[in-house]
Amino acid sequence: MNRAELRARACAEVDALRPAMDAVAHAIHDDPEVGWDTPRSAGRLENFLEAEGMAVERDVAGLACAFRATGPRSGAGGAHPSVAFLAEYDALPKVGHGCGHNLIGTTACGAGIAAARTLAAAGVPGAAYVMGTPFEEGGGGKIVLLDRGVFDGVDASLMFHPGTGGEVRAGSPNNACHFMVFKYYGKAAHTGAAPWEGVNAADAAMFLFAAVNALRQHLTSDVRVSGVIRQGGESSGIVPDYAEVPMPVRGRSYHSILPVIEKVRNCARAGALATGCRLEIEEGPTFLEHVLLDSYRALINESLAEVGVPPIVGVGPHVTASADSGNISQKLPHLTLGLPIEMRKDIALHTPAFAAAADSDLGRDAMNRAAKVLAMCAIDLLTEPGRLEAIRAEHRAKTAAAAS
Repeated sequence: MNRAELRARACAEVDALRPAMDAVAHAIHDDPEVGWDTPRSAGRLENFLEAEGMAVERDVAGLACAFRATGPRSGAGGAHPSVAFLAEYDALPKVGHGCGHNLIGTTACGAGIAAARTLAAAGVPGAAYVMGTPFEEGGGGKIVLLDRGVFDGVDASLMFHPGTGGEVRAGSPNNACHFMVFKYYGKAAHTGAAPWEGVNAADAAMFLFAAVNALRQHLTSDVRVSGVIRQGGESSGIVPDYAEVPMPVRGRSYHSILPVIEKVRNCARAGALATGCRLEIEEGPTFLEHVLLDSYRALINESLAEVGVPPIVGVGPHVTASADSGNISQKLPHLTLGLPIEMRKDIALHTPAFAAAADSDLGRDAMNRAAKVLAMCAIDLLTEPGRLEAIRAEHRAKTAAAAS
């Protein structure tokens, strides 16, 4: 089969998978799980992959709810190129799938199955993986898998992310983010009988917010510091002896937020010093900014027309959100395709309205188109070594320049 025939077959495979994909995406949407504990969501994707002939390794690299699926392949022995489709499936507390991860995970599975079947039928050497990456919403599952070697030997990766407002994106610049949790330990006391015997952890948390608010006037416009007091007492009759504040720091690049991170730590230390509380700082993951590759964007543009989407011109606007796929992009060529599942521009991600869109007809249509585009792009990468090497060369050049 020639390139056009391979791409047409991959799209036909995705269409044949459409009923199963719709059902899986809806089931995950209807049963949201958050954090690291997403066994039902991961299980639905794993079962779907296995039912369609993929070999699935569960709890890969010792990480619960992570998986790696491999399709049938040709070309025994020796080194062959490989492409990974990245699946996400965790939801947001109280919001559900307000980031559309039910669609992201199912898209990766559909694209992976279609690409693997097409390549194997044509006898094309190479591998198509589906990587199940848990807890993107602050946990950094991709970073854990990256550190444990799961992506070693992968030549390129692809994923889909839903959006709003009719925008189509292929790798937009975004913010880096470092997660921290500040934990204050005080001393409980009766607020009426002997408040002087207490050490107020909630006061320490409020000092932290006051200090950060004073710091904001000295930060560049791209920096975001946000936080919530997740715990700060249960009764007004008791001096709070514990307060907990998650407070991530975001900015245009990791290097730009490094000094800010330490300033925010000092704000937290000031709260402890002012109140006499003991402070523990829990350092969370760091989501790095995406490495954007012009050659990768040009490749995916060739597939957009096949699904009725106009080609993307230039780099999209800067996105102030952060994602652990940025860490993947620092290690190997990565591209995130963005297609809208809600045409209104006033609908924001991480909201109930966006969660509703993630289970809509438009959302399912976008999932179908995205799976086709990603599968066709993978076929191009694995059948045209020159294109893959050009993308890898651009990646090496850009990461080397950033490190110098």
